[in-house]
Amino acid sequence: MELLGWVTASLFAPPGEALFRELAAGTLEEALEELTGHPVALPRVLPEELQAAYTALFVANPKGVPAPPYAGYALDGQLLGPSLYRLLELYREGGLEVQDSWRDLPDHLAALGEAIALLSPVRPELAQRAATEFLLPWLEGFTQAVKDHDPTGFYAQLVDLLKEALHAKKGVSQA
Repeated sequence: MELLGWVTASLFAPPGEALFRELAAGTLEEALEELTGHPVALPRVLPEELQAAYTALFVANPKGVPAPPYAGYALDGQLLGPSLYRLLELYREGGLEVQDSWRDLPDHLAALGEAIALLSPVRPELAQRAATEFLLPWLEGFTQAVKDHDPTGFYAQLVDLLKEALHAKKGVSQA
């Protein structure tokens, strides 16, 4: 679950130097191969194209953001809904605090991925709950939107692989 969390955090953070290094070194593909149990070849995308795709999918889009990267939005259909407060309680129960330097909502998928990774070695049951109750509903609700609106195919493939990995960790088949 720890690796799943770090990959989620990396995928949903705005693309920058760290992601570009992971892609150049092949470490993201290696992590995804470990999570899914099969070879993974990610599409090669120029950094500026990846940044544009990320922005259009998750941040700002004239036609509306197709996949808002907030777990609570997937569960409640709104920001700052009851799911955000349930997630904050899970964070508190696990001894996690949202840092003042974090400039987004605490249910942003990058923060959720980091929480899953941090909780995994010390409170694995909470990491599992975070993944099942918050990450999985987002993946189930927005995978198709990402596929439909990702001009690069990069994020479309990644959300499929994350969903596959999470189902494998839960031991359930995908519909």
